[in-house]
Amino acid sequence: MNTMLPGDSSADPMAVVTPRLTFRVPPAFFELPVHEPPEQVGEALIELAQDIYPEGNAELWFQYAAMQLPVIAEMMEAGVSYAGFCLLDLDGRRSTATVTAALLESVPDGQKMTAASVAAELAGLGDQGQVETVWLTAGEAVARFTADVTTLPAEVTDSGRPEDVEVGKIAVFLPLRKDAEMALFELSTPCMQDWDLYSDLFFNIVNTLEVSPTETPAEAPLPQQPEHLPAAGPTDVASGVAVPLQAKSVRDVFG
Repeated sequence: MNTMLPGDSSADPMAVVTPRLTFRVPPAFFELPVHEPPEQVGEALIELAQDIYPEGNAELWFQYAAMQLPVIAEMMEAGVSYAGFCLLDLDGRRSTATVTAALLESVPDGQKMTAASVAAELAGLGDQGQVETVWLTAGEAVARFTADVTTLPAEVTDSGRPEDVEVGKIAVFLPLRKDAEMALFELSTPCMQDWDLYSDLFFNIVNTLEVSPTETPAEAPLPQQPEHLPAAGPTDVASGVAVPLQAKSVRDVFG
């Protein structure tokens, strides 16, 4: 698993210096090639398909790569720095979830945001999403819970036919105190019967987010956690893989 994320698509991964932000994901996660040069994404997807389906054949690997290409293109366009997914066998039942992360360089109007202002912005969207303020080890953040109905292609359903399913999503927005930046983590899963499992796993991941001490001014220490804020969950991701999170620009932070 390649955990180096170059700052731009032409950079040599070996040239990446210590990133400002890192987090850990369980080793069971497969990493999608959102950091590869565009001309190498297809090849990287073929290699990923071989890792996921080692007993498959060239036709299956090609079909998987072709299905994932537009998804990867959308993620790269949105400025996603990391995307990973797990495939679990839960008592003979397949289950999956996807986690993405991005460091937003430019929030609206270039203003420095707080958890309170982010929560107010999200609450004003007028959809059915639930917005909560949570406390991570890296600071005060905002979590937004939503559910959408989407159509899964036949290749990933147990029936072998396209199916409409409910997809649960969590987005966590963590404003960074020094700059007008924000870390954005998102979880999505079509396996709502496993929602508790994945939501716990997701908050385990975001609780491992670390900000480089060189980027955190001494005069701005982390504030104490207020008693009225809910904790986001435990922070241990056993034997996890460290992933650097590089800055990307996202046009619409709250879309």
